[in-house]
Amino acid sequence: MLVIFQGIIITLNGNSHRVSVQVIEQDIRTSYYNQLLFFMSQVENQVDQLAVNVLELEEDPTIRQYLNSSISEDLFDANKLRLDVLQKIKLQSASTNWPIDISIYSLSRKEVISTKAGVSYDEPVGSLAEEQGERVWRYKKENGQSSGYFYTDRIGGQYLIEARFPDTYIRNMIDNYTQDPKRTTLLYHSSFGFIGAGDEAQPYLEQSWREQEPVLGSRIIESDKQPILVSTVKTESLGWYLIDYIPLSEVVMPIQESRNFFILGTVTLLLLGIMIALLAYRQVQTPINQLMLKIKDIRTGKYASRLDSNRKDEFEAVFTGFNSMANRIQELIETVYEEKLRTKEAELKQLQSQINPHFLYNCLFYIKNMAKLGAEEEVVAMALNLGEYYRYTTRLENPMATLEEELQLVRNYLTIQSMRAKRFQYEIQIDDGLLPFQIPRLLIQPLVENAIIHGVAPKEDGGMIRITGTFIPGGFLLRVEDAGIGMNNMQLEKLGAKMKQPLSEESGYGIWNTHQRVKNIFHEGSGLEFEASELGGLLVTIRCIVHQEE
Repeated sequence: MLVIFQGIIITLNGNSHRVSVQVIEQDIRTSYYNQLLFFMSQVENQVDQLAVNVLELEEDPTIRQYLNSSISEDLFDANKLRLDVLQKIKLQSASTNWPIDISIYSLSRKEVISTKAGVSYDEPVGSLAEEQGERVWRYKKENGQSSGYFYTDRIGGQYLIEARFPDTYIRNMIDNYTQDPKRTTLLYHSSFGFIGAGDEAQPYLEQSWREQEPVLGSRIIESDKQPILVSTVKTESLGWYLIDYIPLSEVVMPIQESRNFFILGTVTLLLLGIMIALLAYRQVQTPINQLMLKIKDIRTGKYASRLDSNRKDEFEAVFTGFNSMANRIQELIETVYEEKLRTKEAELKQLQSQINPHFLYNCLFYIKNMAKLGAEEEVVAMALNLGEYYRYTTRLENPMATLEEELQLVRNYLTIQSMRAKRFQYEIQIDDGLLPFQIPRLLIQPLVENAIIHGVAPKEDGGMIRITGTFIPGGFLLRVEDAGIGMNNMQLEKLGAKMKQPLSEESGYGIWNTHQRVKNIFHEGSGLEFEASELGGLLVTIRCIVHQEE
């Protein structure tokens, strides 16, 4: 829940940050563009003032006298006029913030007067024919240098007035305008490239304007690494583009830092919350989980389960109380269990005593009948088998016997029964590994007895009785089946239901007693099961679970 809440907060902050960035970007674009327009107006004013100075020279009387007069024969007057003109143009050159070089070419005299030393009359002649009559500021590179100068001229009938200033003035003005080291301002011309702070312009600007003029206005362009805010205006007097650009991330950096600080704070609070939650889980939820597990152990019968009460917090008293309660429960359960064992032992002996008389009566009646008939061998055989039988069954001090001993009893019993009625056959198939297993005494005999009396005896031709034993996971199965009259599905369901009810006259002693003894001695899932036999009669399975599968 804490993580979800923090996620919602971060999402809302992200939306707010995005809107704030968009608003600030728009304001920054407008502000930077207006600043650039103002800077351009300053450049325009400065350049226009220089152009006005050139115009004023044409109206100056001294200069007009020099331009319009013919060559004087008086050298003194001619030189004096030249000196006056030179003084005029020097004064005019120094009258502005940007000192400029002014040159006056007289076509009639074929001479030049200039504030710049070394200017010859032949210098501008090559370009006059192409640019005559045009009054704009043009740019020219210095020979062999990266810098250059701007120049303009006034052409009359017999004269040309030229003014020029170096591009360093523009560079200095741009340097003064650009105070932010991340911000770059420069002049651009498709023929000459860039002038200004950082002459080596960003490649993406040069690439985007290689085939077309720059786009006027303010816009955001994408570079390889980050978005760039570019503002562009055009100077009418120079014919160049004034460009200002700055990485947009630098503009919104305070907002980015604020967002990062918020995210860092949120993550810190989240981690702190998780630590507090883990601490609370360790100090509260973990002991509660341990207590619930131990309660579950007690509920499932693991009464020896205890809690570690060596704690120094509020749960110490709870754990100590639970351990005391568990000790008391274990004592009570053990007392009840011992009493239950004694009760079961008495019940087993009582059940065994119920089975023995039931069988004895039938055998005594047989001996009496054989004695009346004078069948001494039958009487001796019956007596011997009956004696072995009762020698085995009267050992009540130990209610358990090996399967091998129990099978010997069954053979004695089957011999006795076959002496009484020779109308059935039997076979015993037991895995040798099962013979040492301990089972209750007289476990199989009642089932064999029922198979004879209720299975094969009612049939005129008798039938087969088969006893088998096999291993299963966790225990073993003992099966007694016959080829008798059998039972239908309803009778089988009714017989299975009687095994789950208390003993009654309708339940019968033999099968019910056997089922109860198996349930009492072996693990859960043990007991008798009933189904139709492939021999045609009834199949009774004794399921003995020795240990529970995990």
